[in-house]
Formats: sequence, C-alpha cells, structure tokens
Amino acid sequence: MHVSEASCFLILGSAKCGTTSLYAYVDQHPDVFFSDPKEPIFFEAHFDRGMDYYWETYFKGWRGQPVVGEARTHNLVLPFVAERIRQGLPDARLIAILRDPVDRAYSEWWHRVSLGFETLSFEEAIEANEQRIDAGMTFDGPEGAAAWYRGLQNKRDAKTRYGLYLEQGYYARHIERFRALFPAPQLKILFFEDLSRDPEAVTREVWDFIGVDAQHRLADPDPRNVARSRKRSPLAQRVRALRPRMLRDVVPEPLLRPFRAFLSGRPAARPPLRPETARALREHFAPHNEALVPLVGRSLSHWFEPPAKR
Repeated sequence: MHVSEASCFLILGSAKCGTTSLYAYVDQHPDVFFSDPKEPIFFEAHFDRGMDYYWETYFKGWRGQPVVGEARTHNLVLPFVAERIRQGLPDARLIAILRDPVDRAYSEWWHRVSLGFETLSFEEAIEANEQRIDAGMTFDGPEGAAAWYRGLQNKRDAKTRYGLYLEQGYYARHIERFRALFPAPQLKILFFEDLSRDPEAVTREVWDFIGVDAQHRLADPDPRNVARSRKRSPLAQRVRALRPRMLRDVVPEPLLRPFRAFLSGRPAARPPLRPETARALREHFAPHNEALVPLVGRSLSHWFEPPAKR
C-alpha cells in the first residue's frame, strides 16, 4: 500500500480557531498520520509539481497508517486553493473550524505581534487590511495566486503584508466555495467554542468523520499555540539584534536554556480590545455571519453581541 492510497483529510482552518489544538488532539490516534510539517504549502505554491511530489515530500515518515492528513489554515481562505484540492484530492474529508470573527481577528493580530511579524496597532492593521481589499488586492484567480506565491518567496514580506485579519472571517464565502466543489458529506464544520469546552467530544467527532475508531482515548487535552507576547529588557533586545546563532555550536544545551529565557523576556499581557473597534468590526462582519447561519444550521446570535452582553 502506498501513502496515496490511504484515506486523506485536511483541516482547512481558519487561523486562530483552534486548528493547532485540533491537530494535536487528532494526531493522538494511532491510525492517523499527519504531514511533516503539519502545514504544507503545496496547494498554495507547489501544486504544479504534481501529487507525487506532495506524497514524497510531506509524508516521508508514513508507516502504513490508514488515514493521513494535513492542517494548513490558509487552505480555507485562499480562493484558488479549493479547486486545486478538488483536482488533487477529490475524495478528501475536509474540516473547517470557525470562531467569532472579531475574536479571531484580534487573536491573529496578537499572535503576529508575539512573533514579531506585526508592528501596527490592531486598529492600524485592520485599516491597512481594509485599504488593500478596497484597492482590489485580493488573491482571486491566477493573478491572486501569483501574488500570494511572490509573498511566500519573501517570508518577511509575506508576514508583514498579508495579515488576513478580515478575509479569514468571511466564513460563508469560503464554505460556499468548497461546497460548490465537494459533496456535502465530505465537509465538516466545527466551532472553536465547542472545541474549547469539550475537546474530547469534538476530537471523537472528527475521528469518526475521518474513519478511525472514535472510542480511542484522548490522552492530552491541553490547548496548543496560545499566543503570548513578551517584554524584553533593553539589554536583551540589543543581544537579540546580534542573532547569536553560533552559540548553539559552542555552548552546551543546559547553559543555553537560561540564555534563551533571558532573550525571550517575560510574558506580556494582551491589551484589551477597544469597545468601539469591536463594535465597528461586528458591523463589518454582520452580513458575512448572517450568510453563514443557513450554511451551518446553527444560531450565531452571540457573534452579533458585544462580550459584556454574552
């Protein structure tokens, strides 16, 4: 049996909706094998290399597990990716996990700040994103795919220009795109709040969906990839600017650990989201949320309300 003959599934996204946690939970099943890395850029950048390249590059460690998958969050939001997945993996099971789009956008912004990829305030970042959309700088069609590919070639550029704070939350648009290309039974929609409340129940639901024993025990339900920004002393900032990677070659690992801790600094508290910003974003996302309700068959009334009223 070749890895290409295994059942396949993709966790599509959206980003900061619990995809990394879901990946970590699903991966605890012995009959599941995830790609290495968990987020291949194949369908974004290397689809022209063919599916043999996909299997040989990202699934080299496969040892006969009957189900294989990946968890690339941009697969949901990039318009050109869905058709590529249909061509390459027409029978794949697809999983989208969604979150209040305002909370999701703020979480993504803070995550990018914590990684040093975002220097704008949240309000400035949203305004820049709106300006790009208004200017027609989207990723639709061949030109959009080419623009995204150019960004991927320059990682610094991609991380600073393409903060998809708004587009990631246009869930109805993304779900409809996949439903137009795949039979309904192949697409499963989950919610961040359910995963946070009962990770084992949601994980078993996914295991059942992808075709493995859903009675397997979830041994580690701790969430993953929680963004934490850090405050660094002026001295630590100057040392980090030197990028002392050569230390790894000459300093024993036990001595490097406290040095890394010094450079990392202490966790910084996430600033509160301004009520006026949240209110404007809820208005922005309202038509998208209204369009999503009939697609998921679930009330999303709490997405239209400020947190204080929940």
